[in-house]
Amino acid sequence: MVPNMDSLSLTPSPTERQDDPIVSALEGQPVAFVQEKLGLPNQRDDLPTGAMIWVYNDDAKGLNANSCKVSLSIRDGIVQRVSIQTHSASLVSAALSSCNRIRKDLS
Repeated sequence: MVPNMDSLSLTPSPTERQDDPIVSALEGQPVAFVQEKLGLPNQRDDLPTGAMIWVYNDDAKGLNANSCKVSLSIRDGIVQRVSIQTHSASLVSAALSSCNRIRKDLS
């Protein structure tokens, strides 16, 4: 059976854990660790449930233009979930790794 291509999504499912070093480095870490490594988020949303969503953007311009968005779901001061979304503007940038600044800051 061939899957219906219209139903496939490039965005990771919120229930599936992404296999990426950024996810491994951040999940389970306290907020203080995240602030020390990445600084304050580009965007912060406080949810009525008491959880927080922090978003970090890492955008490259020029020939290797790409964008990277790392979203952290935080509850009780601990990172519960990490989601990474990337977009490449050209074939050149698709071949290069995105999220370079975030990866460097975490190493």
